[in-house]
Amino acid sequence: MARADAEMALERHATSKLRALSDLHALSTHGFRGEALPSIAAVSELVLRTRDESSPGGTEIAVSHGRRLHARDAGHPRGTTVEVRDLFGAVPARRKFLRAASTEAGHVAEAVTLLALARPDTGFSLKSGGRTLIEAPAVDGLAPRIYQVFGARLLEDLVAVEGAADWATVRGFVSRPDRPRPPRPSLRLFVNRRPVRDRALSKAVAEAYRASGGGGRGFEAFVFLEVPPDLVDVNVHPAKTEVRFADGRTAFAAVERAVRRALAEGTRSLPRVPGEEDRDVPGRAQAAVNAFLDARGEAPPKGTAWDRPALPPDRLAEAHGRPGEAGSAVASAETATPTVLGQHRLTYIVATDGEELLLFDQHTAHERVRFERLLERASRHAVESQGLVVPVVVELPPALFPVLEAHAESLRELGFDVEAFGRRATRLRAVPTILGSKDPGPALERILADLAERDSGGWAVAGTRDRLAATLACHSAVRAGQALAIESMSAIVRDLAGTANPSLCPHGRPTAVRVPREDLSRWFGRAGWRRQ
Repeated sequence: MARADAEMALERHATSKLRALSDLHALSTHGFRGEALPSIAAVSELVLRTRDESSPGGTEIAVSHGRRLHARDAGHPRGTTVEVRDLFGAVPARRKFLRAASTEAGHVAEAVTLLALARPDTGFSLKSGGRTLIEAPAVDGLAPRIYQVFGARLLEDLVAVEGAADWATVRGFVSRPDRPRPPRPSLRLFVNRRPVRDRALSKAVAEAYRASGGGGRGFEAFVFLEVPPDLVDVNVHPAKTEVRFADGRTAFAAVERAVRRALAEGTRSLPRVPGEEDRDVPGRAQAAVNAFLDARGEAPPKGTAWDRPALPPDRLAEAHGRPGEAGSAVASAETATPTVLGQHRLTYIVATDGEELLLFDQHTAHERVRFERLLERASRHAVESQGLVVPVVVELPPALFPVLEAHAESLRELGFDVEAFGRRATRLRAVPTILGSKDPGPALERILADLAERDSGGWAVAGTRDRLAATLACHSAVRAGQALAIESMSAIVRDLAGTANPSLCPHGRPTAVRVPREDLSRWFGRAGWRRQ
């Protein structure tokens, strides 16, 4: 830009692409109000440097929290550079609502990822903490862009989407229903290249998976919907993340049919067996920050007599109308260990204390045991770690690098030996023994993704190390749906009784419930004089 344009760019609405009111009904650009640059300059230390092709020298303009400091000549190559520092430095009430630096960096990485997917013809580079998170030069299509950002392994598990209905055209990629998929849906949705969230279109993709027989798990989907600008309103949300269609049914039908047809075609070809080059990097190009989050067991069925909250031991007896009688869904160390009777739905351990029936969630119970064992050993610097014969190189999604760096010390305390290895790679030399035979690369990625998703919420423990220990315990514990021998179930029940807080797992979910004897008697008509 020339100096006059650079100065004008920092004025509100000066770069608006709207020339007439009717332009609001035919928007084809991402931004259109001309608010972004002056808005960020109002809440930060901003320096803009620029030079157009016809000028011998460049221009530097500095703004401090909305106040112009200077506009002067400066050397600069052709193009524009914007530096932003001290965000919300003069607005402490707003700054205190920012989350941890690693979390905010992850949000930035996801935002740049969406922009890079929307515009493959534009190059994007993102650096954070001295490390390059995204390096994506301009390419000629969506497939090469997905390869740049997420890697080859994810791209190989995708099938192309092409379709149309009336005025709506759909393209993109979705994960094959017959390949391993994340437990939770991950949809990156674009309308006229604008990243948006839309419940109806998200349901359309989910319906397509359900129709293909793959609706019980999550999926990876990159869906681009192209519609005439006058048939979609992008101005219904301040952040421009929601849209409204003139005819939502047509958009829904276009997406659902295109995805369903792609899934049907994808299951007709056999997936490629990974070659040796793929096995060299076990963690290469798994899904992004919110994908491949490991399922953490199955919640008890709702609305039944079995669905009872886990209470502290000193309140369980009171809850059953027997104040003063010591009792708990989990036997204390002083009482006899409950006798394991069997396993229900490969998820719940059924046991009895001789009087009442006890149900244990095998995953959350084992998670609590492993969590406290990890913390005890970490306090003595005695966590068992297993060195890898051949170090594993893991290519993490861009949004997970800030999480890795923020938790580096805690990872070392709990048995991981991780170091930077190149631009986007991390070398893993050792892992906690508690992970057993799990593939170390994907295991590390799932643990980091879990930490990134939960952030500061959804925990029953505090502190970085404790949260990491809780995540590690979760990913190494037995799973819901896993068959267990009586000896293994008895060991879980016995070890749970010796923990400091046996009622809840580290994420706050109950580990066990008690079915009172009085309830059983009432259900079978054996209560008091009514016994038959």
